[in-house]
Amino acid sequence: MKKEIKGKKKEENSEEDRESGDLESTNSEAESNIGNSQSEPEGVPLEELSDSEIEGDIIPKQRVTINNKSALRKICNEIKIDAPWIETQSITSSEPVVIKDVHNDVERELAFYKQALEAAVEGREKIITSGVPFSRPDDYFAEMIKSDEHMSKIRKKLIDEEKGIKASEEARRQRELRKFGKKVQVEKIQERQKQKKEELEKIKLLKKKRKGIEENVDDDFEIALDEAAEDDRPKKRQNTGKNKKRLTKDVKFGFGGKKRFSKSNTSETSGDLSGFGASGGKGNFQEKPEDRVQETKNASLFNRESFAGPF
Repeated sequence: MKKEIKGKKKEENSEEDRESGDLESTNSEAESNIGNSQSEPEGVPLEELSDSEIEGDIIPKQRVTINNKSALRKICNEIKIDAPWIETQSITSSEPVVIKDVHNDVERELAFYKQALEAAVEGREKIITSGVPFSRPDDYFAEMIKSDEHMSKIRKKLIDEEKGIKASEEARRQRELRKFGKKVQVEKIQERQKQKKEELEKIKLLKKKRKGIEENVDDDFEIALDEAAEDDRPKKRQNTGKNKKRLTKDVKFGFGGKKRFSKSNTSETSGDLSGFGASGGKGNFQEKPEDRVQETKNASLFNRESFAGPF
């Protein structure tokens, strides 16, 4: 066991020595590279060399630069086209954009907004001075991307949706009204039941109070019950007599006397026999000759008038 432990310790020490040797070698290589880079001379731009110098032994080397102003200006002059400003409409801001915290979105957007606003104002002035129309005329109507038929369908759909919403609201309102009506009806029925229950309780209470009293007091008990019931009932309109209109007519035209039993016999009329004679009912009446002659004349005159006419 001791031999095995010693062997493991030796292996671990050898691995540590190897790792330390690798680190020393990498450090030495980095120092040598730094020294070489410092010792190498800086390159000369190819544009600054003449043709005779280029023919010699030159080692071309490409180096990436950031914001190389001279190179950018040179390329800009090469690709620049002499065209009027109205063709390009490019504007350079008067002040450079300086943002303290580039990670602040609000500050960055505000700087861009100010720059764009300045360019828009300056560009509008230049366009107006050059005589090019800037604003759209009032009577100008641009052609829409969607057709009129498509827009009419959309309008119809919106109107149908609005009608559907109104119909649903009206239905909901009617449902609420029906619920409210049912609620009122239920409350009314409950109120009537409550009133009936109270009346029955009053009657029971009166019966308990009157219990054990003699029979001659039963009438008083019934009267008390009737009075209690009448007090609970709503008072109806009492009949105070004849109507005022009827009284006025009676004063104006009179009552007219008694109508009933006007032709019936009384004790006085039944004992009166003065109207009954021996010759009563035989009719000794004789017509006068003058009356008969007058009747014949009238009849003949009537016949003439009735049958007279053009032939």
